Amino acid sequence: MEWNEFLLYEKASYDTIFVKKTFVDIAKDLSAGILLSQIIYWCLPDKKGKTKLRVLKDGNLWLSKSYNEWWDEIRLTEGQVRRATNKLKKINILTTKLYKFNGAPTLHYRLIENSFLELYNKTIKNSDSYIM
Repeated sequence: MEWNEFLLYEKASYDTIFVKKTFVDIAKDLSAGILLSQIIYWCLPDKKGKTKLRVLKDGNLWLSKSYNEWWDEIRLTEGQVRRATNKLKKINILTTKLYKFNGAPTLHYRLIENSFLELYNKTIKNSDSYIM
């Protein structure tokens, strides 16, 4: 591939990971910020305004992802996802539970919305780069 071909490819490519700096600031860790960003993505409504979360357990909607799926989406290894998950749980913005999914035990993730919003609001209030 030549340089000009590469530039055209990059311009048209959707092979990206979108991460808000605020999420990294909240997590105080790049990997945890990337994971948080992707969890937030899955919590956002789709184009029709409906939730993308499909797993209903114990009265809550959960995100179910295997470590291979996390790798495919955000290029974090199992160890990185485990560490990032623990960091997000430690700051009380994420809860996890092991449920079966497609017949296999799979860790499920749920954002603790109120705690997340509290940290989000504190972070943007104290950030020099956030403009409201």
